[in-house]
Amino acid sequence: MRSKRTLLVLTVVSIAMYIWAEHSHVTKKAPHFDDKLAAAELMKTMMDSLRQFQYANGIFPDEINDPNLTALIGQQYTRITTDIGDLDSKTTALNPNMAAVFINYFKEAGLEEGDIVAAGMTGSLPGMNLAFYAACEVLSLKPIVITSVGASSWGANDPYYTWLDMEHRLMETGLISRRSIAASYGGGEDLGGRLSPEGREYIRKAADRNDLRFIEEPNLEASVALRMSIYDDMAEDEKIKLYVNIGGGLASIGHGQNSDLIPVGVSSLLPILNYPRKGVIHHFSESGVPVAHIVNIHIIANNYNLPRSPSPLPEPGSGSLFSEIRYNLFVTVIALLVVVATLIAVLLFDRRLQQMDRPGADPDTLV
Repeated sequence: MRSKRTLLVLTVVSIAMYIWAEHSHVTKKAPHFDDKLAAAELMKTMMDSLRQFQYANGIFPDEINDPNLTALIGQQYTRITTDIGDLDSKTTALNPNMAAVFINYFKEAGLEEGDIVAAGMTGSLPGMNLAFYAACEVLSLKPIVITSVGASSWGANDPYYTWLDMEHRLMETGLISRRSIAASYGGGEDLGGRLSPEGREYIRKAADRNDLRFIEEPNLEASVALRMSIYDDMAEDEKIKLYVNIGGGLASIGHGQNSDLIPVGVSSLLPILNYPRKGVIHHFSESGVPVAHIVNIHIIANNYNLPRSPSPLPEPGSGSLFSEIRYNLFVTVIALLVVVATLIAVLLFDRRLQQMDRPGADPDTLV
């Protein structure tokens, strides 16, 4: 009976100290909280604007493949579809909080207001393209973007409403201050390989109606060289501080296998490997410019504790990218010491009671 009472006391004290320590936590804002929140909110505004434009033109999303009704999930196959794409990656990328990931990347690369960021993107991942632009706007960076218009399944693969058209809409509404300065087909050899002549014509028309320079070189190496020249000319005398690749455009990464060979996220220098072919990202890295490789969206989501294919979409500012729970170390240590002290006291008290129960024991001599 005595042992049960002492165990009860120890249990009550332990539970009380646990509750005290558990409720001592505080929510601490993550670094660059204000910039991250502003970027996420801007990305959401961009998405809303593009959706409203689609609705106004009588184009409505597929509720099955686009459960969040973003109108930013394309079709499985169209005339400008270059590759088979992963629907889950497209929906995961449309989380507005992806813009905060780019804030992290840009801060990791040491970018400051007014810095130039070169980028190569495709129509495959509209969500990540939007996140990139939102972060650039919030940090007042100057993006120089070249787009491979072709898109994989479920991306911006509507021949009449390509990624270039989306950019144009965002410029018209004042949500972005810069857009692509040149475009190409994308696809095999950056020449629209795997597209029909009709598909390539749709892409040329998209570039024409958006008044963009069109890149149509005889082979991939020439396309890479021209892109490097365009970036250099547009930067003028300023230094490009980061190159960002979004998606699997061959002119940007060189070869499809490189998508997995190049580390996801920011790299100050790419690994020295036997790359099948080199693209723009390799040339920038070899010239000492840090690079950011944005593919494998599920890896990025896991790295930043973002949900996969969320429905409904999370609100801007939710998740560990923005805040983290920290426990009061002082309270935790005190609670632990109290539990330990109680345990020792209970053991000593229990031992004394056991000794007193022995026949002929002298209470004054017991310890």
